[in-house]
Amino acid sequence: MNALEHFRHHLQQADVPAEVLALDIAHIGRAELNPAVYLEELDRLADAVDLQLNASLSGRAAAQQYLELLTHDLAFHGAQTDYYDPRNSFLDQVLERRTGLPIMLALVAMAIGRRLGLQIDGMGFPHHFMASYSDDEGVWLLDLFHRAVVEPDNAEAHLTAVVGRPVPLTPRAFIPVTAHELAARILNNLRAAYVTHPQAEQLLNVLTFQTVLTPRNVSLWRERAVLRYHLQAWEEAAHDLRHYFSLLGALPYLFPEAARAFYTLPELAPDDRNLLVMHRRISEMLNRLN
Repeated sequence: MNALEHFRHHLQQADVPAEVLALDIAHIGRAELNPAVYLEELDRLADAVDLQLNASLSGRAAAQQYLELLTHDLAFHGAQTDYYDPRNSFLDQVLERRTGLPIMLALVAMAIGRRLGLQIDGMGFPHHFMASYSDDEGVWLLDLFHRAVVEPDNAEAHLTAVVGRPVPLTPRAFIPVTAHELAARILNNLRAAYVTHPQAEQLLNVLTFQTVLTPRNVSLWRERAVLRYHLQAWEEAAHDLRHYFSLLGALPYLFPEAARAFYTLPELAPDDRNLLVMHRRISEMLNRLN
């Protein structure tokens, strides 16, 4: 199976570790990637942390110790200079370079923690990702990007300070993310990265992974159709447009005009009418080629 099929297969596993999905995604950056190498690296890092853990510590002191071991001893740090460098969102390269986005640093903390029997969860707060450290004494937030341990009651103030604007939080914000949700945020970061550092083929790969993860997200099919159109991948663009209009319940708009009379069709937005023009142009192009 190729990386996309591995990703599809792993998504069907209820207990799939987040790092497995992240390494599937990392094939976008390195097609030849061997995930086993990086899973073994996480095992090695966990062993290194285990040697330094002071088992007598608990509560906030234990959370602070774990943060220091990852950010000082193992030297993981936030990507400060070029935040949207795609390498900051690929787990293999984060492990090699010891730098990444907040979500990737949290993912490393989660993966190492699970190997050590620690309760480390991913916390997908608005505009910033952190991890949480839980033991019998309570829960503490780990901001590995800023090397800070944060009391949950201070989360809103901390986020407001690091984001630079108010970040109101609801109780739902404190629910740990699933592996699927974490993968979705990684892919969203990569989509932003390939818009900031334009690479059309890589952006296309990101969108393809996203359509596998959330196949009923209509905007993804629209975005991929437009990108494929600009890449002159006519048949693939036509396929995505058909799927897009099907999800809208408006597929008959693509039928010959005489056939549309048999259907009750929803009103289309102006942008969707532009897509009908695009589909017609693609059909004309394919007719000429065939």
